[in-house]
Amino acid sequence: MSESTPAESSPLANPAADDSAEKSSKAKAASNGTKLKPGTPSTAGTKANDSKVTKKMVKEAEQELYQLLLKKKQADRNLIEAENSIYDFETSYFESSGHEGNVVHGFEGYLNTSRSERRHMHFTDADRIFSQSSATFKKAQEAKIAASLLDSDSDESEIGTTSNTGDPSRLIVVSNRLPVTLAQSGNEWSFKLSSGGLVSALSGLKREMSFTWVGWPGKDFGESDRQKINSLLKENSCGAVYLDDETAELYYNGFANSILWPLFHYHPGEMIFEDAAWDAYQRANQAFAESLLDQVQDGDLVWIQDYHLMLLPRMLRKLLDERGLRSVKIGWFLHTPFPSSELYRILPVRREILEGVLAADLLGFHTYDYARHFLSSCTRILGLPSAPNSVECEGRVVHVGTFPIGIDPEKFAEALETSEVQGRLQEFEQKFKGTRVVVGVDRLDYIKGVPQKFLAFEHFLTQHPEHVGRVVLVQVAVPSRGDVEEYKQLISNVNELVGRINGRFGTVEYTPIHFLHKSVTFTELVSLYAVSDVCLITSTRDGMNLVSYEYVASQQQRHGVLVLSEFAGAAQSLNGSLIINSWNIEEVADAMNQALSMSAEQRAANFNMLYKYVTKYTAAYWGVSFISELKRVSQAADELAQLPQLTAQVACDKFTAVSGRTRLLLLDYDGTLSATRTIPEFARPSPQILRMLRRLSEQPGTLVYVVSGRTRAHMERWFEGLDLGLVAEHGLFYRHPQAAQKRMAQSPAVDGDEPKRKLDDWYCLVEHTDPQWRDTVLPLFQHYAERTPGSFIEEKEIDITWHYRNTDPEFGLWQANELKINLERVLSHLPLTIVDGNKTVEVRPSSVDKAYAFRAIMGDLRDLDLGFVMGIGDGRGDENAFSYLHAEFKRLPALITCTVGRKSTHAKYYLPNVDSVLSILSKLAGSD
Repeated sequence: MSESTPAESSPLANPAADDSAEKSSKAKAASNGTKLKPGTPSTAGTKANDSKVTKKMVKEAEQELYQLLLKKKQADRNLIEAENSIYDFETSYFESSGHEGNVVHGFEGYLNTSRSERRHMHFTDADRIFSQSSATFKKAQEAKIAASLLDSDSDESEIGTTSNTGDPSRLIVVSNRLPVTLAQSGNEWSFKLSSGGLVSALSGLKREMSFTWVGWPGKDFGESDRQKINSLLKENSCGAVYLDDETAELYYNGFANSILWPLFHYHPGEMIFEDAAWDAYQRANQAFAESLLDQVQDGDLVWIQDYHLMLLPRMLRKLLDERGLRSVKIGWFLHTPFPSSELYRILPVRREILEGVLAADLLGFHTYDYARHFLSSCTRILGLPSAPNSVECEGRVVHVGTFPIGIDPEKFAEALETSEVQGRLQEFEQKFKGTRVVVGVDRLDYIKGVPQKFLAFEHFLTQHPEHVGRVVLVQVAVPSRGDVEEYKQLISNVNELVGRINGRFGTVEYTPIHFLHKSVTFTELVSLYAVSDVCLITSTRDGMNLVSYEYVASQQQRHGVLVLSEFAGAAQSLNGSLIINSWNIEEVADAMNQALSMSAEQRAANFNMLYKYVTKYTAAYWGVSFISELKRVSQAADELAQLPQLTAQVACDKFTAVSGRTRLLLLDYDGTLSATRTIPEFARPSPQILRMLRRLSEQPGTLVYVVSGRTRAHMERWFEGLDLGLVAEHGLFYRHPQAAQKRMAQSPAVDGDEPKRKLDDWYCLVEHTDPQWRDTVLPLFQHYAERTPGSFIEEKEIDITWHYRNTDPEFGLWQANELKINLERVLSHLPLTIVDGNKTVEVRPSSVDKAYAFRAIMGDLRDLDLGFVMGIGDGRGDENAFSYLHAEFKRLPALITCTVGRKSTHAKYYLPNVDSVLSILSKLAGSD
């Protein structure tokens, strides 16, 4: 795909060729965040002087902005109050008079009332203040941005170090391609700004905050050229990631555009998966990660763009963690649709792609549909718990949000005022005099629905012959990947359709379809938008499609009608457009007829809704809202970043430092010593785990307790022959190791304070239970087990557990929630607890948990000289246990509490996974 694809905008191949672009002023170029003469040398004295002047300008601009913002807020409040007053009157006026006519007539009657003059003046005054302050605000903002960009040339400043709001955190934007095209003249290098949707969107953000843009420069370069290019790019807040030509080709065209692009746009038949392309995709993402590592500082914001870099968040996070940079915030945004989980799951490397992006702090999508599909894929493929706006991964909460992208509408409004556009517009109006114009602007791609558009236009002319000779379709089809066989076939089909329709309905004076298979200048584009009566967008699948936004921004005079495919992301935002199913040819034809027959009043009403949205939710708004949300969600991540990872050195030092005193280890089993299994019988410990536990328990003065939700029978069978303490059914039963029993026998008076009864070598912390509650619960569990395929019931000595790990993830969760509601109804009067576990629903006696069991164990061992205590667990049930250990052993230097997975926890350390737990324990087993 071309670089225009991320934002689904109208790609202009050579905007620099446009006359208006060449005549742009130096101040305007500065306010847009670009330099007029990249790489132009300047003297050190000039830089230093400019730095002092521009810093003063920035300070003055910030003060002026603050005062203007206050005025603007007051004007906003005045305007809203006036509008509300008018709305209240109109409502009562029409209700009392029975009129349903034009609002203007109602307002004229309103002005004749005794209160009308005051309200009318209030409205007019608010509107005047709003307009004046907004205009001044814009000028001051542009001056401030220009000053800050000039200041970035100073030797004393660091490019992209602060946003225009004074936030000290730096922003680094990462995309597949840099927004520049490099050119060489002799030994000197220069660049010009490239076109494309992402470039347009982020140029709007550039007006709000400064940032550094990192990406691939488009080709490989020699070492000597790289040094010159790096220097040039750094001067312009850019950084290059260099890829060899083979890797770049396989990564970009071989995997990103031949696998992910068709899959994400619901064309799996176009996928061609090759291992070489997947390997190149991994190498390219790793190259980006290594390049970023040299530029990122702790506390920075890194915003990664699109499907080309879906492995980058995890790769970068790993490198940052190795360097101890734990406060870097990572965001990732997808500019295309994300497919349904049923379609996404066909991808051979589906897990790796999902796990790659889940290392970010915030994931952004255009619409909630795309976010919902992503969350469903995480749940169904990775088995991760998710909420409507987040997913839990490795103990972290990854936030998921929707951020519809926009455009810079001022760019189109300003273009409409230029003499170039006005002149071209007059030419078009003369050419199409007496004719209604339907315009379409698309890349010639199979997702854009160009053949469907032509078929619908043919059907429209067939069903409505009165429009033949009076309506034309002007279709701009920007070339895209013409060397690929699928695209060659598409071009052939489109040309055939154009020839057939023009031959059927055309005459010497009338050509139904004007087909432009080329790029057009910005002047030409805006003129086409402005002259047309209807914009027809028939995408079969589009991430957003900003052509719709551009059309609205160019239609302030004509109030044209937007006919928009429901399969474009913009359809969920642009109320006021005619939404169509682009696959239904008859529906599209009817929508064209409706658009051309619509009254001027209805067109104006629809346009006002569209224009209000497009001018409010701009590209800058999109960028600022994403970064603001990234900062917000990262506050919790900063707290987690302070949680240190337990190292073998720390654990071994504390373990060996208390030689001669008793060492106590309290180890959770499922999710800590062993990965969680779907069926209890499959959770048997491996020979490696048993050997490690044996060595650990044989250490002098070391007591090891293994804690599990399994039954006593399971644990006795699994750990037979090992001198371990065992805690079964999450604390309802426990047994001391033989070493502890011998020492307790030497002090027979020692006994814990917790009520319990002895069952052979085991203690039960429930003195007696009424078995009748099981008769109530079991039928309810059986009811849900029968109606939830894959679920089953585990009956233990005391508690009962319903497992739904093997069910459909979404249906199983829905059934579990319903089961909990019904259990609460029937058990509310009984001393029982409903425990929402890891894909389980468990019912057991109240007040008994792991912390309660630990308290009982410590009561039995109170006379032992404990010098080292370690507690490790992974679940929510372990948090109370951590809190108890901290309270009980707050003066013990060698206390270690550790959770598995980085999360919000009461533990003092974390370990990333089960393997890291076993590694630490294995080292402890060989410490002495």
